Amino acid sequence: MNLSDDWRSVFPASSVFAPPSLAPPPAAGASARGPLLFSPLPPPVPLLSLPFPIPPPRAPTRRDHRLLRAFVSATSFLLIPDIDDLAETLLASPSPPHPPPPSNLLAVLRRPSSSSCSLLLFFPYGQNAEQVAFVQLDSATIAGSSPVSPVVQRDGFKHPGHRIQQLAAVATESSWPSQLKDSLVEGFLLAATLYSVNWFRVESQDSGSPVLVPAAKQGFEATVVHACWSRHLPSECIVLLESGELCWFNLDTRDGGKMRLEFGSKEDCGDWLSCDYGAQPWTVIIASSKSITLVDLSFGDRGEYRVLARVGMPGLFETDPFAGTDQYLAFCRAGFDHFHFSVVTERYLILFDVRKPLSPVLAWQHGLDSPNNVAMFRLSELRPSKEHEWASNSGFAILVGSFRNGEFSVFCYGPKEQGCPENPHLCAWDLPSRFSLTGHNCSCSNEIMKEVFSVPSQESMISPVGYYVLSDDLAVLEPSFMGFALIRLVAMGKLEMQRYRASVDSHDDTPCDESQHASRVSSSPIFPDTHGEEFSLRYSSMKLHFLSEHLKGKLGSALAKHDSNVDGQSSQIIISEAVSEYAKDNSCSSSRPVSDFLHNASVPLNIFEIACQRILNGLQSNICQITFSKYKDMLACSAEKTLCEHLDVPTSLPDNKLRPFLLAKPSSISANLTSKVLSQNALVGPVLPIPVLLAMEGEDKGIESSSQGETTETDYVSDQSREVLEAFDPIISIADTLNYDGWSASQELNAKKSYFVYEPQIENILTLDEYARKKENEDQMLHDPLHASATPCQDKVFMTFVCGKAEIPDSGTEQATSNLFDFGPVRLDFDSPGVEIQPAEEKVYKSLKKQFLTWQNNFKPYQEFCSLHKIQKSKQ
Repeated sequence: MNLSDDWRSVFPASSVFAPPSLAPPPAAGASARGPLLFSPLPPPVPLLSLPFPIPPPRAPTRRDHRLLRAFVSATSFLLIPDIDDLAETLLASPSPPHPPPPSNLLAVLRRPSSSSCSLLLFFPYGQNAEQVAFVQLDSATIAGSSPVSPVVQRDGFKHPGHRIQQLAAVATESSWPSQLKDSLVEGFLLAATLYSVNWFRVESQDSGSPVLVPAAKQGFEATVVHACWSRHLPSECIVLLESGELCWFNLDTRDGGKMRLEFGSKEDCGDWLSCDYGAQPWTVIIASSKSITLVDLSFGDRGEYRVLARVGMPGLFETDPFAGTDQYLAFCRAGFDHFHFSVVTERYLILFDVRKPLSPVLAWQHGLDSPNNVAMFRLSELRPSKEHEWASNSGFAILVGSFRNGEFSVFCYGPKEQGCPENPHLCAWDLPSRFSLTGHNCSCSNEIMKEVFSVPSQESMISPVGYYVLSDDLAVLEPSFMGFALIRLVAMGKLEMQRYRASVDSHDDTPCDESQHASRVSSSPIFPDTHGEEFSLRYSSMKLHFLSEHLKGKLGSALAKHDSNVDGQSSQIIISEAVSEYAKDNSCSSSRPVSDFLHNASVPLNIFEIACQRILNGLQSNICQITFSKYKDMLACSAEKTLCEHLDVPTSLPDNKLRPFLLAKPSSISANLTSKVLSQNALVGPVLPIPVLLAMEGEDKGIESSSQGETTETDYVSDQSREVLEAFDPIISIADTLNYDGWSASQELNAKKSYFVYEPQIENILTLDEYARKKENEDQMLHDPLHASATPCQDKVFMTFVCGKAEIPDSGTEQATSNLFDFGPVRLDFDSPGVEIQPAEEKVYKSLKKQFLTWQNNFKPYQEFCSLHKIQKSKQ
């Protein structure tokens, strides 16, 4: 399909197949673009270890508050006044102003007056990151051959003790005067806290050592969102406040001013994000979560506004039809020209040109989780290359990611092809690639398990809080090396240099150093009887060693070695008298008929869940004793005094002894429980996985496990599932695996039973996975007709659901609890036999029921569902 250049940006790269904005591979004989993937080269070079960690940026709370309010407002069965009342009841008062988006906490000043090329790196310092420290780096210190020590600035702050939220440095002209005759001003530094901005002069003395001299400080009543230096006048800066005020200051003339940004209502402009100077000294670009606006300050306090970008503007093809309104999360203006800038949303990275407002130049679907940082580079800064000189000099790169989780990606773009300088349109060069800002690029299983089981606080301590890409003259790289070096500031207080190599593919040929995982493996909770590093309590009770043995068919022998025998006198298991009585009363020597469980069905359960219910209702007495327990018994034999939450053991209905296991209501306390917050006498279970229970029961009966990979407990669960399937109808369970009208055949049987069976489908269209599975089953049927029936049966175990069929509720002052809510197709069973409805409650109940029944009668798929399964419709 041929598209004009103006339409290429409509389709974001990586969101559709072969997007037109993606540049095709170079033609034969043309110059290649070269490698565009970057991977870290271990190990990093340590430069400095600070005595204090740098606190990571706080997560905003306003977004959670807004999402919860939107969720309440989306309730379709309530009237608008009821929604407002419910929102005021459920939601707390408006949260305090949330902190601004995290910024790069590593500010860099290149020393123009130094005889040898060197840098000054500024970063927060102190127990609360309330001070500013800096170090001087040159080629010797960057290579690690010369130690560095920080110089700490403790004076000159408007609010001493407040955490530094942002740092920014700018170099001055070489002739800038100083108040001291024996020193020279090399630049300026601003340090912003939550409610103040502090300015410093960077001066060099006769000895050549730099010092920070306080220049000015200003406090504000509103939160400081962002502050930046002018690219035209080095002594001038602007400050954006959360109240919508824009302030500007000039350290040379001591002049300043402010204006209120009038972009409409709060809903129109959203939250303020950032600000930067435009192409002219009197223009400023203001970024909010809803729009990007160019402000002309030459018109005085009112200014003149021009919208450059707006959320929801036409020009991007939306691939997700259910996607809600997007918002801008980060903003960056290119440092290599005056016109390009980029914004990041929840789903997209978009490149704009100030000369073409409201018209995206390029767009990518980034696939990152809540990114909050974006930076723009020339490709030559990341990959200087003589072999690919044209691509390096004409290409660009955008780095997008999050300081909170350390996930970044690189997006490269440039001209479509070489030799067309008159073509102003840009194209994406290859798809975006992952970029490890933390320097950890190991993809082995040990590293993956380390990430899964690590405590969130540990992950935040190794996350970067600042970075700076070194230039060629300071990177200390070999001439033939294709890549770059980066200075990284880590939250734990480490300053280090990391080299990155450019490659043409994503396969990292650097071997994994297994020694770095040795300590983790030897002290990991995924192996039994280990104690060592701190891991997340969310996974503290998981023993993946037994899962591994189960997959090998050796679960029984693994449990025997671990002394997990069924013995009430064992020191590892405490069985109270109440649990023993319960096990005695609820044990069963033989399995109950499948029909009992089918007629006992209520809310939807698949075949596998019904099979598990049947297994739990048919355990022997000694196995029941360790299947169910009380919190006080588990706490008594737990060294950590912390437990994971389990389901309460459900009560059986008066006319049925079967217990609906797996349907009990969990407590709403926490995933991790202690003796202070739980009911210690509550009977809960099952506390062990069903394969473990079956393995113990098999060991008790003297049944040996198979050594062929298929375990006895797995075979038993499969047999139970097949019996449940065959209880419906043999034709349904085996032969008719999938009927293309959306439901199983022989549904007329549902009209004669107290339950109905269905297989969910969406618009009668097979998904790609279902189509591939169907194609695979057809191929198996052709080659092996006897074996082909196993796969469909396995699919139906999880895709076939059983529901109790609801009856028409009775009327009256005192009604059964189930009748109150049985105006849907599913029967609901409650513990309480009846409930008395007051007149005021009955009025609200009838109003809600009328609205719900109206929706049911007007919803065509629901009506077709009831007709297909012979379900009697409720009356209003």
